[in-house]
Amino acid sequence: MKSVVTSISLAQDSDISHARRSARLIAKVGEAPSHDQIRFATAVSEIARNALQYGREAVAEFAFDGGDRGARLVARVQDRGGGIADIDTLLGSGHTVQSGVGHGLSGSRRLVDDFVVDTSEAGTVIDLIIELKTATPPSDLAQSAADVLVEASHGSAVEELSEQNRALRDALAQQQFLLREMHHRTKNNLAIIQSLALMQARQSESEETRAALELLTGRIQAFASAHNLLHRGENVAEVDMRQHIETLAGRLRAALDQSGIEIETTSDKLYVSFDTATEIGLIVNELLTNAAKYVAGDYTTRHVVKVDVVREGSGIRLTVSDDGPGIENAEATLHKSRSLGWRIVESCVRKLNGSIEVDGTNGLSVSIFFRDQTPQ
Repeated sequence: MKSVVTSISLAQDSDISHARRSARLIAKVGEAPSHDQIRFATAVSEIARNALQYGREAVAEFAFDGGDRGARLVARVQDRGGGIADIDTLLGSGHTVQSGVGHGLSGSRRLVDDFVVDTSEAGTVIDLIIELKTATPPSDLAQSAADVLVEASHGSAVEELSEQNRALRDALAQQQFLLREMHHRTKNNLAIIQSLALMQARQSESEETRAALELLTGRIQAFASAHNLLHRGENVAEVDMRQHIETLAGRLRAALDQSGIEIETTSDKLYVSFDTATEIGLIVNELLTNAAKYVAGDYTTRHVVKVDVVREGSGIRLTVSDDGPGIENAEATLHKSRSLGWRIVESCVRKLNGSIEVDGTNGLSVSIFFRDQTPQ
């Protein structure tokens, strides 16, 4: 049976703030985790704002209800506007409306456990629902929530703002923990795959197969490096480019030991998004592996492969160069190449919306320029 906590008339902007505050406090009484409190309050405020702007006689009602899996918290936002056209298409496609009727619906739907819409020319009713783990009966939850709202009405706005900020910090901390754990597990899974590929390479009697599997392990490591840095770093959304490049170079240095090839890296202090870091990791792995292959063989001469990363205007320039024999008409030759490694490089550069410059006159130099959206 539904137990109503309170109803809020949505007649002015201040009522939206009141609805958001009430949603968070009621969810807290229902023992919802901090991040669920924030999600629920955000969803309610978005739907309430849309109802106020585009509906008539809008009301937000909060109630506890008994569901199949236990108690539920339901926020019903109702208006007497003209309805929302093409609601099934709107919600089914996941399309986000930037403004007008329907703004906020798609995003709000993802913030709650259940989202029910009933709309017609007579108006729109939207139920936003979160499942609760508490064993307390809905009627008792409703009474407790009503008492909390009465008490909160005598509190100061500053205290409420401080409480909301604390809840946001707690939710952010939990999200960062979960993201860091996800990157850690992904890194471990990639390490297992890499180990299996190496074991298969050692058992293979075909030199061609061994070489292909060794190249594969390098590509896997390029992915794993970015996940590892995010797991260890303070920021779970950005990768330290200098560390990333040095980690990839260090792995190849170990593989090229006693070959007469040295790898030198220089990088400005830069941070890039995770997606950018994975593409850069693949590019650097392919270019270093390719450079090492073409300058190797002369053990009497010291060869150097350089990796340079610098900020250039509003973008970043990555250059990998060697002092090997070079390539005549390098740009045309590489463009026509059927090499998987070069196709990977070109694919990654396209994903970065970047550009490639190639010079094969004094060794081979590949320079890539791109823009990353991560703030510096």
